Amino acid sequence: MKHEAILACLKGCLLPEWDAIPDFGLYMDQVITFVGRSFPGIAGRLDLTPSMINNYVKAGMIDKPSGKKYSRDALAQLLMIIQLKLTTPMEIMKILLHPENEASTKDLYALFRKYQDQVIEEFRLQEDAPRLMYALKSSSLQLIMRLSDEACQESDPPSGGTAAGC
Repeated sequence: MKHEAILACLKGCLLPEWDAIPDFGLYMDQVITFVGRSFPGIAGRLDLTPSMINNYVKAGMIDKPSGKKYSRDALAQLLMIIQLKLTTPMEIMKILLHPENEASTKDLYALFRKYQDQVIEEFRLQEDAPRLMYALKSSSLQLIMRLSDEACQESDPPSGGTAAGC
């Protein structure tokens, strides 16, 4: 795949703007349709089922539906999970998406989008970078995540919460 095609795919995976997420509840089949339409960059590659969504709810990763309808916050949480799930373990996603500082889902979502924009811009500027560099970056960043998670687990306060900054 050429650089421009990969760049187009990355741009097609950008989370929709907050205001583009429905602010009224969606039923499960509507959620799956909405998520699929939100990621044209990976159309046909998106693996999302009702049982997966139910498992994310049971794991406390997304807000519970109210009367079988999923809220804007739950949709935003699900969209972020879709982006992270290929490389990030569920327990780390839960920590990342529900920080101890009690940031709102809207604020966390805005930060997530900001970081997505930074990644895309970095890739855009590195048109001639070899694939080996991306493999090494990916591997290094995964190591950083694991080490960061281990450091947070070692410094967990006695109450069982997460240490500051983790």
